[in-house]
Amino acid sequence: MCAILDADAFSNFKDPENEDMKPVWNWIQNKNGKIAYSNTEKIEREWNQARMDNIRDELRKAGKIKLVSSEITQEKENELKGTITSNDEHIIALALIAKANVLISGGDAKLIKDFKNRDLVRGKVYLRKQHTHLLTKDTCP
Repeated sequence: MCAILDADAFSNFKDPENEDMKPVWNWIQNKNGKIAYSNTEKIEREWNQARMDNIRDELRKAGKIKLVSSEITQEKENELKGTITSNDEHIIALALIAKANVLISGGDAKLIKDFKNRDLVRGKVYLRKQHTHLLTKDTCP
């Protein structure tokens, strides 16, 4: 399964002692989990500003990134502008293109609403270790 890592979860994700992110790291390292990623301008900027570029590169080297076409993601993002509640068209677009139905989030209420919307992603949201059941075996193509 692929999951999307939202920028509001980056600080917790980077902290190896964060109890809520330990299951995510275990899923990535031991259960073939992958993070869906696209190198669109907005996604790249978010990862770089949060100093997540080293983690992204390490995940990529380990085969733990599902890289999605930036062109296709950007097209879908443009289609979504003005049609969703949050300002996270890039995340919804990535989820739709990558067929990722789990969002690892820090709690962005508007994005969570969009991500769970049955007319959009119909996804589930991982917020804390009690949501470990959402991190299932890899079905990421």
